[in-house]
Amino acid sequence: MEAIGAGPPLSSVDYVRSTTLAAFIAQVCAEHRYREALVFDDPLIGGQTVRWSYGELLTRGRAVARSLIAGKVRPGDRVAILMANRPQAVAAFFGAAIAGAVVVPLSTFSTGPELATLLALADPAVLLAQTRMGNRDFAADLDRAPCRVAAVGRDWDSFLDEGTEVPDALLDDIQAELTPDSDGLVIFSSGTTARPKGVLHTQRAPTVQFWVQARLFGRTPATRMWTALPLFWTAGMNTAMGATLAAGGCWVMQEGFDPGHALRLMERERVTEPYTLPHQARALKEHPAWWTTDLSSLRQVFGKSVFSRHPTVHGDPSWQMPVGWGMSETCAFISAHPSDAGREAMRRSLGGIVPGAEIKVIDPGSGRVVERRVEGELLVRGMTLMKGYLGKDPAETFDAEGWLHTGDLGHLDDDGELHWTGRRTEMIRTGGVNVSPAEIEVQLRACPDVRLARVLGMPDERLGQIAVLCVELTEGADAESVRAFLRPRIASYKIPKRILVFEPGGIPLTESGTKVRDDDLRQLVEPRLAAKTTTNLEGGLNGRGPGDE
Repeated sequence: MEAIGAGPPLSSVDYVRSTTLAAFIAQVCAEHRYREALVFDDPLIGGQTVRWSYGELLTRGRAVARSLIAGKVRPGDRVAILMANRPQAVAAFFGAAIAGAVVVPLSTFSTGPELATLLALADPAVLLAQTRMGNRDFAADLDRAPCRVAAVGRDWDSFLDEGTEVPDALLDDIQAELTPDSDGLVIFSSGTTARPKGVLHTQRAPTVQFWVQARLFGRTPATRMWTALPLFWTAGMNTAMGATLAAGGCWVMQEGFDPGHALRLMERERVTEPYTLPHQARALKEHPAWWTTDLSSLRQVFGKSVFSRHPTVHGDPSWQMPVGWGMSETCAFISAHPSDAGREAMRRSLGGIVPGAEIKVIDPGSGRVVERRVEGELLVRGMTLMKGYLGKDPAETFDAEGWLHTGDLGHLDDDGELHWTGRRTEMIRTGGVNVSPAEIEVQLRACPDVRLARVLGMPDERLGQIAVLCVELTEGADAESVRAFLRPRIASYKIPKRILVFEPGGIPLTESGTKVRDDDLRQLVEPRLAAKTTTNLEGGLNGRGPGDE
């Protein structure tokens, strides 16, 4: 049997309902008007706890929409959002959608130059932002933005006042004109290139993911979900925000991950589902307050997670964290096992194909479809596949039949379940996020201390993979000088966890001298990563190297 599979058609799935962003938020807020939707301790007002019901969320979102319309934003324009997890960010997200605009979440981890690049690619009519996040002050970045800016902590209230005369009927008319195929969302993904890629999605893509993931995670109106994952990642946007709202649950928000504050929130707000990355869960367990925090409200915890081993936790034994496969280009899941599929199913594969999605497996060399259980390149198509990349002709992205060639390897089994086996591309998946080696290497071309640089993804017990920078340096330079060069140029999570210094000529090259022989380099890197010293400094290729870390 050929390795081609499809999930159920959307028309046959009763839990997938409104498929424009404006209709989605109107529907869930009407159904759950008086339920608590969002809880947030706001550092911009001294840590005061803010609570919004679904009704208030819709009111606030429509207020944002009115002000955007008053400011001449028209359907199809783009509205960028530079906010961390806070209620105003959710209002901005759906407010832009209610105004008929395309929502463009931007990374709050980005440096000033990175933000400038994102804004240039997105070309938004308006930027909705916040002035500060933790120790980060966005004021200078906002002043340089090439568009109108309204910011929480600066002029947010006056911005909202601008829309008071815009009638409700106009918002309703705009919503009525939107279709599931209308442009709805741009997600930025670093991909495998040095420049970030703007992934353009229809209105249907995120809303289908909201409904599907609410079902996959077993969310209900009783769900109280905590997470610090940001909205500009599909995990934060779809799994945290969208899937919780689709179920009528409550999102207990945290702007940036702090383990002590997270534990206090889980106890105080009687959280039922903690949604963490693995390293965050370990940080919670290592916090001094871990053993004395009452986490008895947690139910959606799984098997061997740190939460299931907490003395006050007695979780639902039928619930497991869903596993699956997806990407920004499909707005997240393409295949998945639901939370009630059982542990053995989770171990067996990455699940069946989700509603509205299609998968085909081909031989990378010939392009022919392979048989079931035969490894090949995974191709995807379907209702949540992107419309394309900003600034790129779709003909360069999709083949003649509309398939996206993902660069990932795997196979479909006889039951139509997906098995992922690796990546043809070089993307590094570290701590749940993607890091592009090419992006780091391009930045280092301008570093005067670096003769040659190559970034590899290496296995790591804690983060899955880590980025390891292998460098040949000029005389007198060391690893810290390289790290200092990168800090203002790329987001902190992209800076390599380990920097290994090689003697000149120590990084193996092809005979032409134009490319690094990665397999040979990995053989040199592996023993150096394994050979830890008490000072956590590594030796150079022929012994200890200065600043090698």
